[in-house]
Amino acid sequence: MLKSRTGSTRNISFVMVGNEFADPAYAHLIDGVSSAINKFHYHLMLVKISGNETSTFDLPPILRDERVDGILLTGNLQTNTVELIEKLGPKCVVIGNYNERLLRSLSSVQVKVEARIFDLVERLVKLGKKRIAFAEENPDNYVSIKMFNTFKQALKEFGLIFDEKICYFGHGPFTGLFDVMKPVFSNGPLPFDSVLATDMRIAREISHLLFGHFGLKQEINVMLATFRQFDYFKLPVPTIYSDYNVEKTVGTALQQLIDQIEGKETSKTISVN
Repeated sequence: MLKSRTGSTRNISFVMVGNEFADPAYAHLIDGVSSAINKFHYHLMLVKISGNETSTFDLPPILRDERVDGILLTGNLQTNTVELIEKLGPKCVVIGNYNERLLRSLSSVQVKVEARIFDLVERLVKLGKKRIAFAEENPDNYVSIKMFNTFKQALKEFGLIFDEKICYFGHGPFTGLFDVMKPVFSNGPLPFDSVLATDMRIAREISHLLFGHFGLKQEINVMLATFRQFDYFKLPVPTIYSDYNVEKTVGTALQQLIDQIEGKETSKTISVN
């Protein structure tokens, strides 16, 4: 859709970098955006880029030909992609937690993951758990590092001892933890009484291992703690959840973007629960 006489296209593009729209980590955002954008009377356009683009000419025409008024950006962001988006001109808001140095001049809406980690650890402590394990598949990810550091702080805050031996890490994004943790569940008593795995996908893998370890007849006395996007996501083992409000996150990002499009002053970074 081309610009109107007012210079507006009424188009907003949701740009995914280096990931699939079907990725469970992002699919819920699309539903949230598609629902929220109607309230603002804009059109939603989905665009996927690889993240390997080195010039604006490598970008899809919908982006480089000024066919959008604003961009919601997420995925596997790298410096070159952020620089290209800055050159394009349309207003942009990043959804997700990223290093501020990476974002440069772009605004962002982030989730308060630190508060969620503290909340889950506190709830586990109240349930009598004292040996809390940590599980994460991508240890080099910016958010993963932040959550792990927060986890260690939370243990100290609640008087628990940090034990590196019960911290389990994969080999990068989408590598999973099943193979990493399978030997732990296969050899004798478990060295932990609970596991904090913020990624629901990883928590689901661990739930399978719990069934394999305890069987169907024996009571499972290990508690999982994880984040979830919808309350109907439930694991078949003892689990506590920190619910992530998708609509609030997406609505905040859209409002931030539209305020920019309309020339209103906005905060550079907004954190939501």
